[in-house]
Amino acid sequence: MTPTQALHHGWGLNALVTPLGKGHINDTYLAQVSTAPSAGKNSRWVLQRINRMVFRDPQLVMKNVAAASAHLNRKRPGWTPALIPASDGQQWAELDGEVWRLWSYIEGRTLPRLQNDAQTEAAGRAFGRTRRWLQDIDGLGRREVIPDFLQLPHYLAAYDAGPKAEPKLAAFIDARRHLAERLRQPNGYIHGDCKVDNLIFDDENEVLAVLDLDTLMRGHWAWEFGDLVRSALAEAARPARFKAAAKGYLDEAEVRADVDDLILAPRYVAFMLGIRLLTDHLQGDRYFKVSAPGENRERALTQFRLLEAMETEEPAFRDCAADVLARSIQRNDVPS
Repeated sequence: MTPTQALHHGWGLNALVTPLGKGHINDTYLAQVSTAPSAGKNSRWVLQRINRMVFRDPQLVMKNVAAASAHLNRKRPGWTPALIPASDGQQWAELDGEVWRLWSYIEGRTLPRLQNDAQTEAAGRAFGRTRRWLQDIDGLGRREVIPDFLQLPHYLAAYDAGPKAEPKLAAFIDARRHLAERLRQPNGYIHGDCKVDNLIFDDENEVLAVLDLDTLMRGHWAWEFGDLVRSALAEAARPARFKAAAKGYLDEAEVRADVDDLILAPRYVAFMLGIRLLTDHLQGDRYFKVSAPGENRERALTQFRLLEAMETEEPAFRDCAADVLARSIQRNDVPS
C-alpha cells in the first residue's frame, strides 16, 4: 500500500505525500493538504510506516509510544508530537499487514549537525529533561521492543557468531572488548535514541520538542548520554562540545555520575554502534538501510575513528568531566 493510500484508508485524508528526512529505520513522509475540513486547522502531518524487520511487535511499539507521548505532553504540552487517532479511534492503523501512524507537525528546525556548544548544551538539557520526566511513567509494556537493545555484550556476541572481519579490524575490536564490562545495568527509563536530529529547535537555539520514542525502555542513563555526545561531536573529538553536552544533560537528568562514566559513555556507544553496523554489513545489510553496498562498513569505520579520537583526547575529556561534576549539584537519592 502506498503512503497516499494509507493516509486515505487510515485517516480519511487526501494529501500530497512526500518523503521526509533520512531515517535509517522507519519510512517517514510529510503529508500536506490545502483544505482539511475534518482535521480542523491542521494542514501538515508526519506519516510513518513502522519497520517490521526491526520492530517485530509494532503493536507493542505503538502502545509504548502512545503512553510516552501522552505522559511527556502532560509534563509540558507539545514536548513531543501528538499522535492523530485513525478513523477507527486507534492511535495507529493496521493496513495490509503494515502498521502506520500519523503525527502532528511541529514547526521548527531539525539539525543534522549541531553548529556550536550552545546548541549542544540545549540538546543535553532536552534529553536530560526527557529522562527525568520519564521516570514516573505508567502503562509501558513489560517486554523490550528490541531485545538487548544498546547492550554491548549482546552485539559483540552477534558479531562473534557471524562472518569475520578482516584481521586488522578484528584486532581493533578485540582490543576494546573491555568496554562491555561497564555501564551494563539499567537504572531507569531512557529515550534510547538521543541523536541530535531527534530534536526540534527554535530560531533561538532552544529545543521545542523531542522526537522518536520507539526505543523508549529501561536502560542505563550513560547509554543515552553517550549517544548524545557521539552525535554532537560530529565525527571529531571536541572536548568543549563534550563538556557542553555533559553540562546540559546533568543539569536536568537527575543522575549520579562520575568522571569515568562520563568519558566512557560516548566511547561505549561509538564502539557498540560500530559493532552493530559492521555486523549488519557482514550479514548482508538486514537492519540499517543502505544506498550502496559497503555503506554500513563505512559507517562502522566512522564510529571506530571517532572512538580512537576520543581515546587520544582522554586527558582533555577527563578534565572537562571533572569540571562539570564539580559545578553540578548531584542528588544523593538517585540510584547510580
